[in-house]
Amino acid sequence: MSEFNPEQFLGAALSAPLTKRPPASAGRPFDATIQSIKFRQGVSEKDPANPRPWFAADIPLEIELPQDEAARVGQAKITLTDSVFLDTTPTGGLDMAPGKNRGLRRYYEATGLNKPGTTMNHLPGQRVKVLLKHEVAKDGSGDLYERVDTITKA
Repeated sequence: MSEFNPEQFLGAALSAPLTKRPPASAGRPFDATIQSIKFRQGVSEKDPANPRPWFAADIPLEIELPQDEAARVGQAKITLTDSVFLDTTPTGGLDMAPGKNRGLRRYYEATGLNKPGTTMNHLPGQRVKVLLKHEVAKDGSGDLYERVDTITKA
């Protein structure tokens, strides 16, 4: 394994132009494996007079592409990160009220883990099936980006 040297990296010239790969097909089911979940938090400033904290779980999915799709896209696997906002209680716990944490519930239901005693630590390594959708970049470039649309049981 080589060591990363930032000074060498900053001075390295490109040997070829960097290129964007084609997006994986939207609306086609793909097998995926949930990777290690990371958390983010911040403060919403939509209403400056009433700033509100927010919490999100970033759920990386390693998506296996079938041979025909892998040939079109140029790689056998892609990793997309699905971010789900978390509804919490005033004391900092996960809000378990009906209708709360819909994004997280999709993962628990798709993995068969939507039951008492399950933690988010049980999700990495679980297999699911995903459907992707495409969104146009907001920077005006016209680039298409894949987003997770639907998650179901593998």
